[in-house]
Amino acid sequence: MPNNISKTHRGDAPKLVVMDLLGVFVEHDEAVRSALAAAFQAHGERVDPDIAGMAIGHPGTQGICRVFQWLFPMERPNESAVKSIHELAVKELQRLVRFGGAIQPSSSVVRLCEMWTRAGLQVAATTTLDARVVKVLLHRLGWDETPPFHALVLAEEVERPTPGPDMILECMARLGVKDPKEVAKVATHVMGLSDARQLGCGWNVLIDDGNLTMDQIAVLAPTAILDQASELARLWSLPVHSDVELEDEIARFLARP
Repeated sequence: MPNNISKTHRGDAPKLVVMDLLGVFVEHDEAVRSALAAAFQAHGERVDPDIAGMAIGHPGTQGICRVFQWLFPMERPNESAVKSIHELAVKELQRLVRFGGAIQPSSSVVRLCEMWTRAGLQVAATTTLDARVVKVLLHRLGWDETPPFHALVLAEEVERPTPGPDMILECMARLGVKDPKEVAKVATHVMGLSDARQLGCGWNVLIDDGNLTMDQIAVLAPTAILDQASELARLWSLPVHSDVELEDEIARFLARP
């Protein structure tokens, strides 16, 4: 899909950029969907990875419930089965992030965060991944000691996680930003932007990975649609920095295809 950058916001810059940990900071391709499908299969349910991927972005057991509701719309999901599959999914995802080669940090996003930080922007990450999975992931990437973000908020840390607004609100509270209009939310899926839309964030940026329909995108009404995370560098004109090395680095970054 051709990118669509809002001219209304070009030239402005937010005080805080909130991005999904999975899908923006960390590239995962089909690996996470396959891990979720494996969890269903281990419980005796044969589920296509694309269907299992419907659970991505939903906190706790909500994603597992959503898949069951799609598979069996006339039945109420069995609570014990949902919990069992959730625990299996946590184990599969822990194994995946520890050993899976498909789970890699987005080098372009990490570099961009460094540039944003030096230009005065704050960066936060949010995730609906289980804390046990996040712990393994951060350790593997070295982000438990030197993260590319200033704050990380987990769904289980707040009362109203996605699609509620509390994860963004917690990011704002931790980093001293009071106005949602000064916040940009970046995500790759519907759930990742529903909280920003509800809260009234100044920028709702969709990185289109090809998994959303045009109708789904229209409902989200994103401020900008990008083909890849590296295009975030084009969204805002940052304050002029006296550091010539930084200016050269930004110029080289923007020149990349």
